[in-house]
Amino acid sequence: MSEEGTSLVDLPSPILLQILSTLPPTTLLYVKTVSKSFLNLTLDSEFTKLSRSASPASIIIHQFHSNRTNTLKILKFVVDNFDHDPIVDLDLQLYFPVDPVFLVGSVHGFVCFNYFFGDVDSIYILNPTTREYIILPEPQRVRKWPNLVTYGFGFDPVRFEYKVVRIYQEEIRDDGFRYYKSEAQVYTIGKGYWRSSVEHVMFCFGCRAYGVNLYGKLHWLVYDANGNELICSFNLENELFESFPTAAPGYSKENCPNLRSLGVFGRCLCVCDNNADTHFEVWVMKEYGVTDSWVKQIVITISPESNNWLCYEMINLLKVLDDGEVLFLWRDDFLFLHHPVKKTLKMLDVCKGNFLASSHVSSSLSLKNFEAEVVNVS
Repeated sequence: MSEEGTSLVDLPSPILLQILSTLPPTTLLYVKTVSKSFLNLTLDSEFTKLSRSASPASIIIHQFHSNRTNTLKILKFVVDNFDHDPIVDLDLQLYFPVDPVFLVGSVHGFVCFNYFFGDVDSIYILNPTTREYIILPEPQRVRKWPNLVTYGFGFDPVRFEYKVVRIYQEEIRDDGFRYYKSEAQVYTIGKGYWRSSVEHVMFCFGCRAYGVNLYGKLHWLVYDANGNELICSFNLENELFESFPTAAPGYSKENCPNLRSLGVFGRCLCVCDNNADTHFEVWVMKEYGVTDSWVKQIVITISPESNNWLCYEMINLLKVLDDGEVLFLWRDDFLFLHHPVKKTLKMLDVCKGNFLASSHVSSSLSLKNFEAEVVNVS
């Protein structure tokens, strides 16, 4: 209560949102227990936007070369171009002296990497702004062929917890019939241990794509025992699986799964499909979880004279920019921009060699706010 008789809860919502969006998750957990109005406010979509807007929207690039060097770059987008400051580039060999490491995803300034070789399967969480990082303990159940592993990194907006989800896929053979039984192993940052979910699903998640973080859930394109394509989500609050079909966006069993990818278009799930030899298309699910709400949002005609390089490769949608342009990653080789209205297509000369990329918002949030973690600084 102030001298004027106004308490914090009496402040206008926009001011409260600004204050709460600057707090670390551990403090927010306490604040949420103090007032129901604070709880409702932190679940507000505007709070989510503010908590992600502490710095300009950017793309983080993990560049890996054949000479065993690993570099992390941050690109900030400005009008009709991007800004890259090489001073803030990070040599990941200083943090993780192993090779190879692969970018899993970025959430609120924290970047998740996976290293696997032989029986070793490790996860690192790095904040490029503070130069702090943690190494998670080794999970159980070794990654070994034919069993598969994929990861996801997300944020639970109800409990304000950051979670790494490891999908362990065990191959099952039954009278010549092969399918996968998959389970989720979850690590909550600040808890210090892995735990397995009680639920299993009979889906193959593959081993390449990482989970798409949206609405407090991680999402993957998966295939059931009959070869049908689905979107499988893992709810980060209750830690349960859900699924819904993607048959509407032109899927057929004859399609190559390595030419379809899952992404986020604005605040909607989308599927990029590059199976046709005449065009590349992006389907958007306008209403979450409703199969009938899929619409064909983008079609790029493939011409042998100009852009036949688009053909038959995996393309991932990274971000929709403020002016409506859409940023894509072609395989792991280069970025390109497409404007759906102007019908323009522009390749970006960002870096040489192979790289992965993710939407990213820089943050000064310290990993030291999380208990039970040994924080390293390089």
